[in-house]
Amino acid sequence: GACHNQSDYFLADIGQVDDSLGLAFFDRHAGAEKAANVARHQDWRTVGNSLVICHFANVPPETILDLVNAACGWELDLDVLMRAGERGWTLKRMINLNLGLRAANDRLPEPLLKALPDGGAAGYEIPFDEMLSAYYTARGWDAESGVPSREKLIELGLEYIA
Repeated sequence: GACHNQSDYFLADIGQVDDSLGLAFFDRHAGAEKAANVARHQDWRTVGNSLVICHFANVPPETILDLVNAACGWELDLDVLMRAGERGWTLKRMINLNLGLRAANDRLPEPLLKALPDGGAAGYEIPFDEMLSAYYTARGWDAESGVPSREKLIELGLEYIA
């Protein structure tokens, strides 16, 4: 289900995400165009969750990278941490698939998909299926089933679950 600790991507829409994450800015009503951004932000939050960091403080990625390098005696760059986040997210996906979850489970409650009658989002309907397919594709997963491709699993060093 929805969880603000997995990705509070709405922060990107209001300019509250550090530029070093490389997220593009889109109009709040952009749909599928945001797929790669959402995946990248989820990867970043997976890094933070793995390090047991509170996201509320919104600590800059460079600071977290410096802390990891200082604590471990490493000389990693942000791309390495992001790849670790992607591995973690994809591993969770594979665990869920092995437990029986499928693309059909990647749904929002029906009331959230209906257009609002008034306000700033009046009449806007979320193109959910298009967005979900774009998200799967951005992750290197099958666009219909949401199953990570064998190539993606190997790329991430997860060939043992491919």
